[in-house]
Amino acid sequence: MKICVYCHNRIPKEALICPMCGSDVSDSDAIHQDEFYQSTLFEDNTENFVDLTADEDDQEWESASRAEKQAFSFNEALKKFIRYIRFLWKKMKDPAETRKSRRESHNLYGYFTFVLSALLSAGLVTRIAVALAKQYDLLSQISLLPTVTFQVEPVVWFMKNFLLFLAFYYLYPFLAYLIKTFFLHRRHAFHNWMTQYAGMNAFGLLLLGAAFVISLIAPILMAVPVLLLFLVHLSSYLVTFIASLYQTINETKRDTLYLCLGGISAHLLLMMTLAYLLFLKI
Repeated sequence: MKICVYCHNRIPKEALICPMCGSDVSDSDAIHQDEFYQSTLFEDNTENFVDLTADEDDQEWESASRAEKQAFSFNEALKKFIRYIRFLWKKMKDPAETRKSRRESHNLYGYFTFVLSALLSAGLVTRIAVALAKQYDLLSQISLLPTVTFQVEPVVWFMKNFLLFLAFYYLYPFLAYLIKTFFLHRRHAFHNWMTQYAGMNAFGLLLLGAAFVISLIAPILMAVPVLLLFLVHLSSYLVTFIASLYQTINETKRDTLYLCLGGISAHLLLMMTLAYLLFLKI
């Protein structure tokens, strides 16, 4: 079968005269059935036609490509998440890597762990603060003693606590890196060191996650256990800071104890300054 170029009807392939319009199609370039022709009522030149199959193929290819990209991104995200969980599990079993296993070379695990810890810590503290404020307001309404009126804005508190804890988690490995580099004269790749420091606190991240979940369920009833788990988590960063300096070979005349005290004092001073600026000045 072919299509007549004059009336655009299907005619037999061997036909010399179109049975529909009576036009001579023996010498003309008739269009085969596998091709599509699109014309307008005011078209003068019938030799130029538009092939719709190309547009349809492009649309199908774009749809298939979009579906492949979505599936690819989901699978890649799932693989990265599984690798991160394996990284944390390996660090829980061997925080200091005493078995001389291969060190994790991914540069983003440390940064991601610190940001995740800051988000969970800010959410935990904000949740407990809001719950305690509501409980205090409820008790102040039936109290005969003078009361203090204050209001806790959850969004503002969350943002301030997030910045505060983000600085808390980043300052410890950063100060340890500075001490190792400039005082102990040990070279470390900064990104790998951040990942190593975060991995040494993998168990602390598990405690933080458990405390965060409990705070969402019963912030008042379980406030004491939640705060206890949270303090243990925070203290793990201090222990890691001291242990990382003592595990570093010290070939200088500087005492490691004083380096630890200096780093802890600097961290405390910076955190107090930041807390003052966030909660009293802003």
